[in-house]
Amino acid sequence: MSQTRPKASFIARLAGLLREPRRIVPAARRRVGSSGRTRPDRTPQMATADPEPLKRRPHLITPRERRDLMTEHADLTGLGLEIGPSHNPLLPKAAGYQVRIADYYDREGLLEKYEGLRPTHKIEEVDYVLKGGNLADEIPDRFDYVLASHVIEHTVCLVSFLQGCAALLRPGGVLSLAIPDHRYCFDRFRERTALGRVIDVYHAGSVVHTEGSVIEHYLYQVRKGGLASWAEGYPGSYALSYTPDVPMRRGRDAADGMYVDTHNWVFTPNHFRLIVQDLGSLGLVSLREQAFHDTIGSEFYVTLSAEGGGSQSSREELLVLAAREAGVAEDDAFVPDPRS
Repeated sequence: MSQTRPKASFIARLAGLLREPRRIVPAARRRVGSSGRTRPDRTPQMATADPEPLKRRPHLITPRERRDLMTEHADLTGLGLEIGPSHNPLLPKAAGYQVRIADYYDREGLLEKYEGLRPTHKIEEVDYVLKGGNLADEIPDRFDYVLASHVIEHTVCLVSFLQGCAALLRPGGVLSLAIPDHRYCFDRFRERTALGRVIDVYHAGSVVHTEGSVIEHYLYQVRKGGLASWAEGYPGSYALSYTPDVPMRRGRDAADGMYVDTHNWVFTPNHFRLIVQDLGSLGLVSLREQAFHDTIGSEFYVTLSAEGGGSQSSREELLVLAAREAGVAEDDAFVPDPRS
């Protein structure tokens, strides 16, 4: 990676917003594919097979509910790793959790980054300052769970990130992800990530975001009703976030080898599940889906593990679901596979 470290940006501010769920108005949806073990240290408070708690309070998801949703399958009595918690860790060390932190800044760098932008009193010591290399090489320890909230969409290489997380997990460990649904954030008018690009970036060995991905990120970025993320049905008109000179300038920075923080990957829930399933079938990643929760507010949740049973939906079903998320309304029935 370039020696230039990622700079503070509105993306970091958005990540902070999404870690403060009182600002999010969720659309409660069903959770599927939740096979696997439940954390042994306490009974789940929300992420059960019955989503009624969300239905009873559709206007609010509390920080505790979000935490429980992300850690339902994590053994919180073990050692955890949180990647990129920025100014608001999901499982603070100060609360007694046995967790370590990986970020691109040390604590002093994070304090400087968020000063005047976000409250900084929750920022904790960073155990592993990442330089952009292989996660398993930069982090010598192994963990019972890894948490990454609004991180995966920023990664330069999706495959390498998933491979690195898999290498960091002890047997039975899980990777828990919170991922923005592009329909309800500033990526609204971008095309979703294509599997071919995921594979090409992996084989290219890129270490910083490309000029094209940076330009697209800034050029197509919007706000709705003044917000960078919103819930389904939120009223308001769209407005472009930047004039074209900003994307061009940031693109030149990327072309010069600078790391420019970018939403490199764009997903909807079932589209992401399909990509993970296909990467597994191609032998590129070893992690499989263990649990899934559809979009709440502007984000969805996926738990992956080496022992995961995979999606409970067939590939054909995921194709249809992903197409419907893109607004495709044509007849999408598949002919039964004669091999089955």
